[in-house]
Amino acid sequence: MAVRSLPAVASVALLCGLAGDPAIAAVESLRERIVENHVEYVPTGVGPFPTLITIPGCSGVAASTPEEETALPGLKEDDTLFRQHYRRMAERFRGEGYAVLLIHVHAAEGLVKACAGEIKAERIAQYIDQSVAWAKELAFVDPARIHVVGWSMGGGGALAWLHGERSQAASVASVVAIYPGCLGREPLTLPVPLLMLLGDADDIADPRKCVDLVSKSEGSSRITVRRFPGARHGFDVAGAPAVLEIGGGMTVGYQKAAADTAWRETLAFLSSRP
Repeated sequence: MAVRSLPAVASVALLCGLAGDPAIAAVESLRERIVENHVEYVPTGVGPFPTLITIPGCSGVAASTPEEETALPGLKEDDTLFRQHYRRMAERFRGEGYAVLLIHVHAAEGLVKACAGEIKAERIAQYIDQSVAWAKELAFVDPARIHVVGWSMGGGGALAWLHGERSQAASVASVVAIYPGCLGREPLTLPVPLLMLLGDADDIADPRKCVDLVSKSEGSSRITVRRFPGARHGFDVAGAPAVLEIGGGMTVGYQKAAADTAWRETLAFLSSRP
């Protein structure tokens, strides 16, 4: 089935003027943002399918056409590489039989990129919770096999989602956080199986902070941490050079061995969930 975006769906409560509760109105508004700013990848065949809620890193997601992408301001070489990466990975997962909902958090917040902290981890956690709730309503989604996958900023948001009370926690089979930002994250409290994929040479998202976070979290037996020697931030971004300096003493870089192993381990982890 072709990749397609869904049109915006107006809330019945809002249309009827019944959203008097600010909390309800906020949830309805967030749900509409998610529906308007996502791309879905649905496998060929008969569903429902295991489904991934995927959250990109701070560079955002590539526009649908090259012309639209080149017209966007402020994008650097590393941004372009990462923005293309998330669409490419969604296609790979689709090829393995997973439906994918790629959530454009940046577009939903009116941003092209958010690498200066414009979107807080707690806000991403809210997007995750409502994305899961919405996914359960889609006919092609198997509600018993919904997973969350986040890269970098998206991975940090997934970790923030795993702290405290979340209405959709019981609906998620597992979480995969790929080179997430762990600095400042509260200890994890939700009993959701978690795979963390970290680059030992990451000078953007310090892997030691993630290891420390795991040691302070509940249910550490449900957390799998995989560290790749010599791997930098973005080690799975095919097409990136081995080392790309992005300023401020920070680097990103592709490492094929780490990328290939991380891919195999991610698929094995996802398929092992009920």
